[in-house]
Amino acid sequence: MSAPATQLTLRLTLQEIYRLDNFYFSQTEIKLALTEFSDNGSVEFIYLWGEEGIGKSHLLIACAERVQRAGHNVLYLSLTELLNTAEPDILQSIDNIDLLCLDDMDVIVGNLNWEEALFHCFNRLKLAGGQLLLGAHTNPANLNFTLPDLRSRLSTALIYQLPPMSDQDKQQALIVQAQSRGLILSADVAQYLLRHHGREMVDLMAVLKKLDSASLAEKRRLTIPFVSQVLANG
Repeated sequence: MSAPATQLTLRLTLQEIYRLDNFYFSQTEIKLALTEFSDNGSVEFIYLWGEEGIGKSHLLIACAERVQRAGHNVLYLSLTELLNTAEPDILQSIDNIDLLCLDDMDVIVGNLNWEEALFHCFNRLKLAGGQLLLGAHTNPANLNFTLPDLRSRLSTALIYQLPPMSDQDKQQALIVQAQSRGLILSADVAQYLLRHHGREMVDLMAVLKKLDSASLAEKRRLTIPFVSQVLANG
């Protein structure tokens, strides 16, 4: 029995909008590569890596959504979740998939059963002509897999590192995300958030979601006094 393609649109809310056009790319090459990958299928295998909270999951889900909207079967899986809830043989049920997106590749390093299951899953997908998109924190060359064949298979991917974000990058990312929610976030307000509410993108995105809800409820623009008031109230 094959695993059904994930209906990704059911995962998303107005506060969780994952698209390629609302992700701030500091490197245009990566945006072009993922757009080509999603729209034309001319590339079979991409591996994205970078530090935690930099947007890998956003990009995997965005590509999966884009391919699904074009009428193809897609599946997005977090290996962190899968490792905690399933056995490796669940991967044997994955077939008839045009695009498989696997997040958190790092977590199965050293687990031979999962490594072997993934290796065989990748082989089946390749034979069927499907695409594969992986996300991880680490360059595949530095993942100490027990199974050498899996390391060799990952080396065949197009590999892109999402570079660490400067404060300027984070500011622009906040502005782009706000625009996708129909909000106007000025540079001054974005800088205020960075100065007073942390520099981790996960935390900043959570703050933006809260401001989105407050702005909608009170029909107020995102000015510094309003933002300060909302966040001071917890």
